[in-house]
Amino acid sequence: MKDKKILFGTFIALLLLLTTGFSYAYFSANISGNENAKNVVVEAGTLSLVYTDGPEIKAQNIKPGWSTTKEVSVKNTGTLDTNYNIIWQSLTNEITNNEIVISATCQRLNSTGTVEGMCESISQAAISDMTIAKRVSIESGITHKYTFTILFKETNADQNYNQGKEFNGVLGIEEYKKPDFATDSWSTIIANVKSGNISDYNVGDTKTVDMGKYGTHTLRVANTSTPSECSTTGFSQSACGFVLEFADIITTYIMFDKNIDGGWPASDMYPFVNQNIYNAIPSEIKNTIIDTTVVSGHGNSGKTNFTSTDKLYLLSPKEIYTDFSDDADTAKDLTRTLDYYTSIGITTSNSSGAIKKNGTSASKWWLRAAVTVMPDAFFNVNDNGGLTENRADSTYGVSPAFRLG
Repeated sequence: MKDKKILFGTFIALLLLLTTGFSYAYFSANISGNENAKNVVVEAGTLSLVYTDGPEIKAQNIKPGWSTTKEVSVKNTGTLDTNYNIIWQSLTNEITNNEIVISATCQRLNSTGTVEGMCESISQAAISDMTIAKRVSIESGITHKYTFTILFKETNADQNYNQGKEFNGVLGIEEYKKPDFATDSWSTIIANVKSGNISDYNVGDTKTVDMGKYGTHTLRVANTSTPSECSTTGFSQSACGFVLEFADIITTYIMFDKNIDGGWPASDMYPFVNQNIYNAIPSEIKNTIIDTTVVSGHGNSGKTNFTSTDKLYLLSPKEIYTDFSDDADTAKDLTRTLDYYTSIGITTSNSSGAIKKNGTSASKWWLRAAVTVMPDAFFNVNDNGGLTENRADSTYGVSPAFRLG
């Protein structure tokens, strides 16, 4: 009986700790700017940004359910229509589980300050990105008047894990610049891919990348579309979504040393590409490479195609040559031709666009498909761009692809 009382007492103490914990301070919020000025005007090209009552939001002892509003106006003071992004000029957000969110309504004012209607609102979203709204169009003389709401969500559960956390930031605007794959920073490219803002990145666009000991190489946008066939069960994802491929040859390597049983996933090339080459990619890019379900032909070993989950992968014949139909690649019907090779009309008889160079010279480069009619061979692209097969222990070019997401 004594033991039971002790257990009961412990339970009461724990319950009190959990319930009274909600009255503690959670975090402080500070959205800063010139808090001494009623209106702060920041010129950004032809745009001006006006904070009503200053841009600073400061609060202490914030708890779940807390919210605050802030009015911000963007006026096009120029003579031309333009576009802008609403951003956090600086942001610190330690709040976990996406429990602090932002949203906004927007009124459209004419040149006399009269409300003409509503402009596009900002749906409630977790504060996890530096960009709040992108590519907002605004005509000359027009003002967009936003009322932002920042909310610390109440989950009706224990949220003590967010006690002592910090949130602060500075709201601002920036000129919207049309994306350009060649000149955009990798951080900008990655942000655009994550947000789906890739319409201005065209297949065939290229950008150089420093691969450390392998030197400087060129990445090319090989694919941007995700057609319905990509959703088919068992379909390789290697030509679906935003795919980058190396437009040149990084180095040379063998496909297999001896036994080729197991196809692409069991090859000597597989760990070389997914470890050595992968680790040479700059971290900024590498950390955004997504896992890709890759289907490859079984070749002369067995009767079942191979499925692997890859960071980097070699291409297959069908992903390059639009008319490829050779049953020697048993996975030919489980992938599609990349948008880039479709756009330049690559076929098995019109293949010069598939040429890749190792340095200054055109060179053979490996594909991931094992050949059914030869016991020790894989497909490769020849130095004239044509498709051929060769022994797996040959040393040919390495030119992989990967997906960002």
